[in-house]
Amino acid sequence: MNGANHRGSWLAALAGGCLLAGCVAGGTRSLPVAPAAAEGPPAIAGTAPSNAPAADVVDEPFDALGPDEFGGLDEFDGQDELEGPGELEPVAAAREPTEPVAHPLKDVPDGELERLVLEEPDVLGSASLGATNRGAVLGAVQMPDGPLWNIVNPRETWGTRETVDYLVRTIEQVAEEHPGTRPLDIGDIGTKKGGHLRPHVSHQSGRDVDVGFYYTTETRWYTAGGAHNLDLPRMWSFLRATVTETDVEAVFLDRSIQRLLREYAESIGEEPQWLDRVFGGESATERALVLHEEGHETHFHIRYYNPVAQETGRRIYPILLRHKKISPPTYYVKYKARSGDSLIKIARRFKTSVEALKKANRLRSNRIYAQRTYRIPRRGGVRPDSRPLSLPPRRLPAAPVAVSGGGFGDPGFSP
Repeated sequence: MNGANHRGSWLAALAGGCLLAGCVAGGTRSLPVAPAAAEGPPAIAGTAPSNAPAADVVDEPFDALGPDEFGGLDEFDGQDELEGPGELEPVAAAREPTEPVAHPLKDVPDGELERLVLEEPDVLGSASLGATNRGAVLGAVQMPDGPLWNIVNPRETWGTRETVDYLVRTIEQVAEEHPGTRPLDIGDIGTKKGGHLRPHVSHQSGRDVDVGFYYTTETRWYTAGGAHNLDLPRMWSFLRATVTETDVEAVFLDRSIQRLLREYAESIGEEPQWLDRVFGGESATERALVLHEEGHETHFHIRYYNPVAQETGRRIYPILLRHKKISPPTYYVKYKARSGDSLIKIARRFKTSVEALKKANRLRSNRIYAQRTYRIPRRGGVRPDSRPLSLPPRRLPAAPVAVSGGGFGDPGFSP
């Protein structure tokens, strides 16, 4: 099926079946800004009585709510313990992006949209909020049970409707081309409300999925793949369908697996120029879709564009922020200093910097007062998408290639 035509018909069906009357990418509202702290006293050394109370951390009045609402707030501030790819830097495409897709909220005015967010959020469908490494999800959908796949951890397989539909479609495509295919393992997608999911950097806004490999041998989830055990016909069918039938942003995969898949694709007659656009190569004029990432010799990490869910998220983000139902990228907590504290000690405790503390509190020196309350900047909320998604065209080959039908259960196949 032609990927571009399929996308258009699917979005049209979604818009037609929506309870709403169809969202120009209207101008975004200015986002609320945390109130500035009042100017402090002169920068002189302060002392505290010997019976000073222990440090007290309280919420800033502006602070948004955390995971009990729509997610996106996490106390963990570093990423050195996390694994996997973070947000990709945008790269200009070689061709013009596709026309803006019709959106179910196209004609809904901001006032009505605000009412729906607060009173009938289920009507909005899925919303992907912010970046994949600083985001949240509203209206997430759980990966359903099915005979063609095996869910490893159901609690962490929540994503947007588009993400789940894309994944189901590609798995069904493999089963159609290769009857008798074993179920594919589905790893992490995200949590119901998005936000930080250990041990990942991403998987926060409903657009990332971890998917296992097709093997020629009995094996378990997270088994390293190679020429000795990968079912390359089915692997290639899955990757090809992902590229041509979904709005994929990137596939993270170890180079060793990429090499096997490209060699197989070339052996069945796929166009070298198109493969350059998929894997990278001399003729490519844009970033490859399949990117190397350490630790991905055991599974695919797929990141999709979500033209509907991302636009919904972009429009409702200011509403959620204004009503304190989501955390901004930088938020503040209040900390009451105690005897013996210094800016260096406070910065280390809260994983921030002395300069950030001085800026947040308008301090002219490093001196602080005991028992005085200071603003502590924290990171970990949702980073907004300020502009509508510019959806690039799908990278389609010039001509179809006949499916070999090889793989597990086909005696003639040898990887």
